[in-house]
Amino acid sequence: MRYLGEKDGPIWNFRTYTLEDLRNLIENEIKDITDFVFRGQSNAKWQLTSTLDRLIEHARSTGVKQGPIDQFVEKHLDRFRLEIRGRRGDNPPKLQEDELWALGQHYGLATPLLDWSVSPYISIFFALASRNEFNDERVLWCLNRKQVEKINTGLSDKEKLKLIFPDSDDNKRLLGQSGLFSKGPVMRHVDDWVRGKGLNSNKPVLFKVIFSGEHQFRKSALKKLSLMNITHSTLFPDLLGASSHCNIVAEDYEA
Repeated sequence: MRYLGEKDGPIWNFRTYTLEDLRNLIENEIKDITDFVFRGQSNAKWQLTSTLDRLIEHARSTGVKQGPIDQFVEKHLDRFRLEIRGRRGDNPPKLQEDELWALGQHYGLATPLLDWSVSPYISIFFALASRNEFNDERVLWCLNRKQVEKINTGLSDKEKLKLIFPDSDDNKRLLGQSGLFSKGPVMRHVDDWVRGKGLNSNKPVLFKVIFSGEHQFRKSALKKLSLMNITHSTLFPDLLGASSHCNIVAEDYEA
């Protein structure tokens, strides 16, 4: 395959240099593209780490005394369940655990979830949306969900990497973003999970596609994505989306 670099077991690394290369890889080079879900990140050096993992890592680095992880996670979710009482409108539906995590993810709770999309171009937008003063390379992660399902068949429930499509109406952004979540073992980054559990897979499980973080690349790509109706305004149907969209447009201001 063109653009293919080193292989790290079930993780294959790619590098593209132009938006045309990136589109060609997605549309022509990756077979069975509909088997994948996608996540864009603004720094190619970052792992696939949940906000809850980062919270725990920070606490450990400060010397906070901690008990068993499972108990901590359970108390964290129970605390959120109690705190949102009376704040979801009249007679809200009862939420199952994964839907409760999804609601928390939407409102900034540290959760074991990671956001993904079934659209590679929406994911590229999220990788490019924030300005990057140091021109750090960006990344598109491509996770083969069928391979994940095969790996999960031999694992206990606590070991699995689950892909979750929430049913709740509390998070309308998910519809605009063609979104879903992954949920794996706490303190196990998704790329580490794939590296450890996917060694016997007969196909790659995860692609890491690195592309430019340079200003002109970002500017050109965002304009082309806008022509595809992929903007903050369409992905975030709220005041935050409107504000973020205006900020990106204002970057082209000339005095």
